Amino acid sequence: MKYSTLLFFLLAMSVQLSGQTRFIAEAHAVPDTICQGQYSQLSVTIDGGQGPFTYLWSPASSLSNPQSPNPQATPLVNTLYHLVVTDQLSNTATDSLLIYVETVPPPPSAVYGPAEACSGSSCNYSVNEFIGATSYSWTVPPGAVIQSGQNTPAIQLIWGNTSGTVSVIIGNNCGTSIPGVLMVAITPIPSAPLAIDGPAYICQSDTGSYSVDTVPHALHYSWVVPADAFILSGDGTPAVVVKWGMSAGSISVSGDNSCGTGPPVSKMVSLDSLPSGAGVIIGPDTVCLDHGNYIYSLIPIPDVTSYGWTLPQGAVVTSGQHTNRITVEFGTNAVSGPVTAFGINSCGNGQASIKQVITKTCIGYEDYKNICGISISPNPVSEKLCIHIKGNETHFELAVFNLLGEIVYRSGIVLMDPGNTCTIDARSLPKGILYLRLFNEKVSFTSKFIVH
Repeated sequence: MKYSTLLFFLLAMSVQLSGQTRFIAEAHAVPDTICQGQYSQLSVTIDGGQGPFTYLWSPASSLSNPQSPNPQATPLVNTLYHLVVTDQLSNTATDSLLIYVETVPPPPSAVYGPAEACSGSSCNYSVNEFIGATSYSWTVPPGAVIQSGQNTPAIQLIWGNTSGTVSVIIGNNCGTSIPGVLMVAITPIPSAPLAIDGPAYICQSDTGSYSVDTVPHALHYSWVVPADAFILSGDGTPAVVVKWGMSAGSISVSGDNSCGTGPPVSKMVSLDSLPSGAGVIIGPDTVCLDHGNYIYSLIPIPDVTSYGWTLPQGAVVTSGQHTNRITVEFGTNAVSGPVTAFGINSCGNGQASIKQVITKTCIGYEDYKNICGISISPNPVSEKLCIHIKGNETHFELAVFNLLGEIVYRSGIVLMDPGNTCTIDARSLPKGILYLRLFNEKVSFTSKFIVH
């Protein structure tokens, strides 16, 4: 053994024996977290030992050179690398380090939330949380608004009127996932129906049909009619049959479905009524057989389109038919009886008025004057109505009429001595305004009186 070699050996042994031998290897990785497909640069720092040194890294499959002091590592998963360093004296130093491998996030397993929703409703959607995610990017259809939760695993949104997909992309340092998608069908609240088709004018208590075109997304139709009208058929459908009452008003309809009721459309309907009563017929109540140009008339009745007249047998209208003023001719064989008149409109005939007309044979003159003095008393009357006659007439026919021309009392032939008084029991007569009629072939007398 040479002296120098022996001296080195003795010095080394001296260091070992004194406990001062130091041999440390420290492994490094830059960076220690990578994405799949990237690499980390490994290196080692040595303290002590006697070179030259040998290096052995493991596992070797993902290293560029497992025997290099600074290989490149390209693991596909998290990997713990071990390093063994050996010096010239066969002393070893070891160390280990862990390289973290991140991956692009996988697609979300599912997007959770309702696949059917109402327009304007608030809904929650979510995905399972991905460890290591740095972002969650949500996309919703036009018209929908994310109220909260963007860039988190769960969102709350308000739907508009458009169906479509709710999708999310998860991101981290290595990239983004493919989208997770949920198709959502939106049911809008029905829009307002178009105009209601049906009569705007109808008779009281009459029946009318009303309808609208079908409304998209409407599953049911809600009709509203005035309080005294009711729906005979078709409620819940686009077409109904309505029985009207006595009050005008509006009919309205709206479409609805499980999401709500849309705005209504309305139609104002006016009600026509039968004409009012005809009132008093103005005209003579005693006529001559085989004479004409007798005029009968009514005060015009509001809201009528024509007038109806009926005459006793043997009488004919010579002009004015369907108006409120007619000219009548009484034939040779005409009989006494009622003249009636009534108003007519689209709803029907109004209440008729009646005027009793007496026909008689006339000798050489058209009208008869009251050639004897006739009066009645008292007026008003409550018990007995007295008829006073001055003159030579000794027999009359007597009749009492109401305002409609109806006979409420008739006594036939009244015989009396000249200058006598005839009485009628007014208690048997209806209360109100009445007309007393005395007539014979020469004399015609009419007077109004009141029974109370």
